[in-house]
Amino acid sequence: MVKDAWEVEGRDPGVARELKYYSRSYGGSDQEAEEEAQEQRQRMQVLHEDGFPLKLKFEKKNLVSGMLMGKCRRSPMTGEIVLEKAPSFPNFQVVDLAGRELLPRSRHLLEEDIYLFKPIPLMYRTWLYQRYFLKPEGFGRGRDMDYIVRQALGCFCLDLLMWDGRWSPVMMYAFIMFLSALTCSSLIITSACGAGLVSCAISVLSNSPKVYRLERWLSLPFRFAFFVYIFIVFPTESTLEVAGTILVILLVLLEFWAGDCSFFSTYRFHCSYKLIRCVGGRVFVCEREGAEGLNSQLGREPDRVAPEISKLPKWTALNHLIAEMEGLMVELRPMTAEDWSAAAQDYKKNLTTVSFVSLPVFEYEGPTLKDEDFDENQDHIPDKMARGAVRGTQFLETLQNFRQAREIYGGHQQLDWMIEDLDFSGD
Repeated sequence: MVKDAWEVEGRDPGVARELKYYSRSYGGSDQEAEEEAQEQRQRMQVLHEDGFPLKLKFEKKNLVSGMLMGKCRRSPMTGEIVLEKAPSFPNFQVVDLAGRELLPRSRHLLEEDIYLFKPIPLMYRTWLYQRYFLKPEGFGRGRDMDYIVRQALGCFCLDLLMWDGRWSPVMMYAFIMFLSALTCSSLIITSACGAGLVSCAISVLSNSPKVYRLERWLSLPFRFAFFVYIFIVFPTESTLEVAGTILVILLVLLEFWAGDCSFFSTYRFHCSYKLIRCVGGRVFVCEREGAEGLNSQLGREPDRVAPEISKLPKWTALNHLIAEMEGLMVELRPMTAEDWSAAAQDYKKNLTTVSFVSLPVFEYEGPTLKDEDFDENQDHIPDKMARGAVRGTQFLETLQNFRQAREIYGGHQQLDWMIEDLDFSGD
């Protein structure tokens, strides 16, 4: 899936990633495989200025409607987002907003293509979006079909993949409860088990979009009381008791530092997004609120999205392009020359194709391409009429997906609000 497609490699976490393709298929005779490998080696004889192949090979993937909805959950212990990807959901590394069936092979053309983007998964936004989608009680009504996306993007949370304090204190107290036996004090052992069990219960009960950020604050009084109680009943009868008690104190301090204090160090990267407009196809132009100086802190260049895509007079460092793709929230960042170089390097090393997903959002207004600019197995691109017909069916597909979600997750009434203003099909 897109989460597996871009892997962090010595660069800012959750942002710039190296292309890594996992999904491969094998078939046919050895002779056919050898001929295909020979053909690909011949293609790589023409090199780019960076020494890697000039031409790449692409494979179009199709998204399955509603395949990921309801498959995202948050672990109350580790704080990680787990997405149960269905086998039919494809891996992809590039998103094309021009609705094309094929892409040009030349990297010179790809580097100038304003419709190609790199998808960066927003896992916590995905979890928030799916929870709000499946449990919409308390939200406003009206004809704004994007207000669930607006609610998920408006939450104040951390989108970067970095060490923070979202894991439960019970992860450390599992060791503290076990090692408290070295103190040979029944009072310390009992209080350690009590603090650990209370922290575990709070983590489970607060595992919801509204209160998950308060998890550590709710358990802090119990953990701090246990820390103070250790000094009150500090055993001194034997060397083992003293050493065991000191070890427990050090572990409690380590839990405070790694959990509670790390929250303050990462708080500056928390942010929310204000939805400015929907450009079509569940792709949204947003403005970031919070995480000031994010690009300078991470040492990366701000994205530059073309005005034809953003429909904004000026694209600033606070603007982001975010898409909802069948239940998965991703940030779309323009493909750079470095990204295509990484793709060419992987293509040269493993002879793997670059997979992409095509979303019919914009009409292609780029330079006219010739047949030799595309893969030999493809000989044309969809004309504007064909892509427009695909784009026109999106509302009907959305209505069908809402109905399916209502039947699967919410009976006959829980998700009725989803289709009350969309049902224009007459059935």
